[in-house]
Amino acid sequence: MLGFTLRLFVIPAIALALVASAFITSPALAQEQALKVGSTAPSLNVEFLQGEFNGLSDESKTYIVEFWATWCPPCMKSIPHLNELAQKFRSRGLVILGISDEPITTVKPFLTKKGSAMGYPVAIDKDKKTNQDWMKAAKQDGIPCAFIVRSNKILWIGNPLDPQFDAVVTASVSGRYNPELAKQAAPLIKAARDAVRLKNFNDAWRHLDAVIALDKKAFGDVAVRKYVTMLVEANDPTGAATWGAQVLTMYSDDPTTLAELATVIASDDRVTTRDFPLALKAADAAAGATPGPAMLALRAEVLYRSGNATEAAELQFQAWMAADPLDKADFKRALDNYKKASTAKASLTK
Repeated sequence: MLGFTLRLFVIPAIALALVASAFITSPALAQEQALKVGSTAPSLNVEFLQGEFNGLSDESKTYIVEFWATWCPPCMKSIPHLNELAQKFRSRGLVILGISDEPITTVKPFLTKKGSAMGYPVAIDKDKKTNQDWMKAAKQDGIPCAFIVRSNKILWIGNPLDPQFDAVVTASVSGRYNPELAKQAAPLIKAARDAVRLKNFNDAWRHLDAVIALDKKAFGDVAVRKYVTMLVEANDPTGAATWGAQVLTMYSDDPTTLAELATVIASDDRVTTRDFPLALKAADAAAGATPGPAMLALRAEVLYRSGNATEAAELQFQAWMAADPLDKADFKRALDNYKKASTAKASLTK
């Protein structure tokens, strides 16, 4: 619901995505491309069939421009995933646009049939000019193909079913995806992965710290993943607690990283030793930096998972009341779960 849950890799998914983006195309292909990572996003000459779309110029938003077709089986797999991302990250400024070059008589009935299962804006490219400006210019021949855009710049190009895609989206909505850092981070991340595999953890920490030093905000996820690796792979809860306290200080002005730390501690399946006091401190600090229903709900989730369903329900009620109408259903489901748990616990104590 909150959009803070991350994929579990030994080394962070976001960091790996940064590395992968540096090697998406060969140098020869990059020279031929008129549109590539780092390029200014072209204009969109399309006719909208559903949803509102106000262009790509809002620098607070992340855009996914996806080219698809009704006849494309992989596109049918990407649609539910994109729909899930649209809902998950809507409150954090993610906007998705699906573009087909098929006729309106084909696309419109398809959208009617899909209904809310394809709830993001969709347009048709009648004269195929947008396809020429985006797909052809980027030397992309297959669909589905997604372009991730922020601040009117192309951040990533590829298949939305690619495992790297979610990591890039997660980082982008936080405003911390920076392809420029990829080549610098690549050797450090590889060294850290190798060190973890060989259980040379001191070397791993040194390499991860060097990645974080490149850009603290861009690699906030690395700091959180270091915490998880200390707990899980290194089996060092004392070291993890010390590092977790450092993360609270280092990222006191970064609610995204703090929220990720709280979420990982409370709900990461790999974590068996859960430091709920640290999770609550992280959630409180995140809420202090960015007040709002999402952060209230985050604290409620931490309370619930720590066994305090009653207080969690009270806080989740406040979050539900303050939530955007489009998000209320998700907030209400969590509220109902917390109430149910609170009632069950109360009945056991009678």
